[in-house]
Amino acid sequence: MKSNNKDKIIETAYESFRFYGYNGTSIDMLIKAAGISKSNFYYHFESKEELGLKILGIHVDYQKKIVSEILLDRSIDPLERFIKFYTEGIYAKRDLFLRTGSFIARMDLEQGSINQKFRSVIDTFFQITNHGVEVALKDCEESGMVQDGVDTKLIPQFLISQFKGAMVMAKVLNSYSPIERSYEKTWDLLLKKELRHLIPRHDELPVPTFSYHDQLKPLLSS
Repeated sequence: MKSNNKDKIIETAYESFRFYGYNGTSIDMLIKAAGISKSNFYYHFESKEELGLKILGIHVDYQKKIVSEILLDRSIDPLERFIKFYTEGIYAKRDLFLRTGSFIARMDLEQGSINQKFRSVIDTFFQITNHGVEVALKDCEESGMVQDGVDTKLIPQFLISQFKGAMVMAKVLNSYSPIERSYEKTWDLLLKKELRHLIPRHDELPVPTFSYHDQLKPLLSS
């Protein structure tokens, strides 16, 4: 029973942090939404900070999984890795982004500059992503796909920053178009002109058959 209550707290907090933000969510709100007592909350978590770090850690584990299974999988053509990573790692979350924005970006804005523990976990999230993009991009370069002059060490950081900005703008404008444009312009920046036809347009990508939350749920209960 106690473990079920812990799962309830984590899932409730995940939803609340997404919709109301970390700062906008109180322990009293979580207790009421989860249908548990205050003593039960503190049995499982010493503080809201500990709970927030737990959920950030879940996002890091998820990112490790998709980076390992997609960007670092050298059995897949490097260009296909980028398309698959975008489709499953970003495009699949489009409806959620419009409703809540990026969970990691929101936590970063609220706590990244004032809480070193949060900052450390968020940095790990982006380091994992940066490494995966760097490896896949280097493989693209070695396959002769990348434009001359593209720095495969520096460009991953730029691409991640660009996507972070696009995610924020998607929420501000209540439109997925900033992310679509970011996707399209990425290939203009990276690929040799004669190879750009290999990249499907955003509106030609297959619609993901799973939801972001469905992918995270097993990790939320671990």
